[in-house]
Amino acid sequence: MNSFALLCFAAVLSALWPLPAAAKIVDKIVAQVNNEIITLSELEQAMKYQRTTSGGQAAPDNEAYRRQTLDMLIDRKLAKEEAKRYGMTVPEKDLRKALDDIKQRNGFADDEALKKALAKDGMTMEQLRQQLIEQIQLDRLMAILVKEKPKVTEADIKRFYEAHYTTPENRVHIKIIALPIAPDATPEQQEEVRAQAEKALIAAQQGEDFDKLIQEYSKPGPTMPGGDLGFVRQADLDPKFFEFLANLKPGEVVPLKTPQGFQIIKLMEARMNQVISLDEVRPQIVQILEREQLLKLFSEQMKDARKRALIKIML
Repeated sequence: MNSFALLCFAAVLSALWPLPAAAKIVDKIVAQVNNEIITLSELEQAMKYQRTTSGGQAAPDNEAYRRQTLDMLIDRKLAKEEAKRYGMTVPEKDLRKALDDIKQRNGFADDEALKKALAKDGMTMEQLRQQLIEQIQLDRLMAILVKEKPKVTEADIKRFYEAHYTTPENRVHIKIIALPIAPDATPEQQEEVRAQAEKALIAAQQGEDFDKLIQEYSKPGPTMPGGDLGFVRQADLDPKFFEFLANLKPGEVVPLKTPQGFQIIKLMEARMNQVISLDEVRPQIVQILEREQLLKLFSEQMKDARKRALIKIML
C-alpha cells in the first residue's frame, strides 16, 4: 500500500484523537476579598489546573478540596493587595514570557491558537493574563516573606510516591509531526498540506531522523498535539486510539488523518502494566512538595492580612 493510500486508510481513525471539551460552568460569586471577587468559573479553573499539576493524578473533587483551592485563591487575592503595598508590579515583558512559556509547553503556534484553546474552557486571554499577574505577584511575595526554605525529606518523597504512583499503568511514548489544516483553507491549501504530510511520511518511513522532521514539518496547535509527547498514560487517551497505538511496533511510523489535518505518529516505546519508578518521577515529586510547603508557609505569613481583610465565603 503506498503512502497516499495509507493516509486515506488512516482517515477511519479521525475520531480517535480526543479534542478539548468545552467547559460548562454556570458562573456566580463564591467569595469576596475586600473589593475583589472570586467566581465559580475561576475556582473551577484553579481546581482543573491543580489536578493537571498533581503528579498526573487526579485530586479529589470534593468539598474539602474545593475549599482548599478557594483558600489558595483568597491568599492570591490578598497577595495582590500586599504586592501593591510593596510597590510590586509585573512588567509586560515578564507577563509576555509567562504567556510564551505556556504556548511552548502546550504546542500553541501563536496567541490566536492559545485564545481558541482558552475559549473552549470558557476563559479569555485577559482572564489568563490576570491570573498570571496574580501568580507572579504571589511567587515574588513568597520570596520576600517566606524566609524558611522548603525541606523535602526522602520519607516525604516516598510517601507521595506510594500514594500516587504505585498503581500499574499502560503508557506509550509517541512523537508526532502535526500538519493542521485551517478551517477556512481552500482546496488548494488542503492539497498543499496533504502533500507535505505525504512527504514527511515517506521521509520518516525511509529512516530519516524523526526529531529533525518534527522541526521541519510540525506545526502543532490547540486541537492537534505535536512534537515529543513523552510517555502518555492510557487513561489520558481515547480507548480506541490507545489500542491502535498499543498494536504498533516500537519504531513504527503511521499516518493519521483527522478533521483538523494530518499527523505522522511514531511509537517509540510501549510500557504495559508497569509501575513508574521512583527515580523517574523524583524531580516532579520534589517540585510538587516544595511548592506545597512554600504555600503553607506563605499562608502562615498572610494571617495578619486575612485579619485585616473583609472576606466573605459564599460557596
